[in-house]
Amino acid sequence: MSSAGLLLILAIYVSILFYIAHWAEKKRHSRWTNNPYIYSLSLAVYCTAWTYYGSIGVAADSGLSYLPIYLGPIIIIPTWMIILKKIIRISRVNKISSIADFISLRYGNSRFLGALVTLICVFGILPYISLQLKSISDTFYIVTKTQYSSNIFSDTTTYVCLALALFASYYGTKYVDASEKRRGIVTAVAMESILKLVFFLTIGIYVTYFVFDGFDDIYTKAAVLQDFDKKNSIGDLTNGINWFFLCVLSTFAIFLLPRQFHTAIVENNKETHIRTAIWLFPLYLLLFNLFVFPIAWGGNIMFQGQGLNSDTYSLLIPQHFNNNILTVIVFLGGFSAAISMIIVSSISLATMLSNNFLIPYGFIGALEDKSPDKNRKRIVNSRKVGIFLLIILAYAIYRVFVLDYSLVSIGLVSFVLIAQLAPAFFGALFWKRGSKNGAVVGIVLGFLISLYTLLVPYAIGGDKIYEYLYTKWTMGN
Repeated sequence: MSSAGLLLILAIYVSILFYIAHWAEKKRHSRWTNNPYIYSLSLAVYCTAWTYYGSIGVAADSGLSYLPIYLGPIIIIPTWMIILKKIIRISRVNKISSIADFISLRYGNSRFLGALVTLICVFGILPYISLQLKSISDTFYIVTKTQYSSNIFSDTTTYVCLALALFASYYGTKYVDASEKRRGIVTAVAMESILKLVFFLTIGIYVTYFVFDGFDDIYTKAAVLQDFDKKNSIGDLTNGINWFFLCVLSTFAIFLLPRQFHTAIVENNKETHIRTAIWLFPLYLLLFNLFVFPIAWGGNIMFQGQGLNSDTYSLLIPQHFNNNILTVIVFLGGFSAAISMIIVSSISLATMLSNNFLIPYGFIGALEDKSPDKNRKRIVNSRKVGIFLLIILAYAIYRVFVLDYSLVSIGLVSFVLIAQLAPAFFGALFWKRGSKNGAVVGIVLGFLISLYTLLVPYAIGGDKIYEYLYTKWTMGN
């Protein structure tokens, strides 16, 4: 497909999202936008381009090592009826708008702690947003069969990034009270969750039952490939321990990632919606993983020895058979997975920056001297500008650092960084004797260790970080 044709399709798709968000804002009290299914599906913002493409790449290269990222959330979700309800009640009473607000509130409403948590989240999530932009860029060039351009004005991702920045900044911040519900964004994210799942299942069915003759056929042909048995088992005790720690990381992520906190806590309208989420969200994750193995190993069978990027098998397989319609459908599913994460994460980060940096450390004196209307307008505008600039900064990181990295390696680095908040977060919930100083020391030490062991190699080591994380963690050799 031509670049112009695909850009036109993307423009139509983004316009539809604008319309859905606009309609949902007008119908914010309607049962169509305020129901447990919309809430539950919005939680599927967890499934980003990492899930859509990266899981296939890990399954193709490392076998079952992609599963812990989903096992962690599925194991912990039944406790939501207790833990999530408690967090929601605390947040509703105190008008909490972000994880930084929540942690700082539980330790004496410490400004410094809120700013520290915000800083950790920015360091952890901006590369993750860059990952989504990389996935859009890589897959766009595969679908259009064009080459990456070093000129930003010739790079399609530049214009996609600008469109997303405008969309998120316009619909993401309309109220001074950051705990106010954003029905437009949530409904649009829920619709995207449906689309990316349907599109992923479509390519899975196509590969399994049209390219091959079912699961048994793929398994039989894949079983003769090199290291098949070794990759598709947990392995020895060392590998089991690695699986355990990856499950723990993903368990923390389902609570601590700013986008998950935002959709699960800030955007929750009724506690009863959790009853639907505790079965619908795990079902969603199960369905999403149903065809990961067939696509991954189907790609290994078809493209053995060709040195292709296994992350993109879901696009390469239909393209190999000149099925342009299905190729575009798969691309739109990945695009949906990426932009949902970008939009919600940029909103939550901009809110944290506004509430925990700009207002307490920069604007608070100026705000006291102005009228309430001007103050409200200034706060809202600062958040809009923050959302826009965060996405642009993520684009700059993508251009400078992320081009040479795999999707999964970037995602794991973000998970590890965000996991440094776990002791302070869960300690705030269950340990009344926890102190602010202890929380600060724990976060700072964890971040410094992560900086030395992950971020520095990430910045200077190329794709060696991928080899480290997955060869050492998941294969144990």
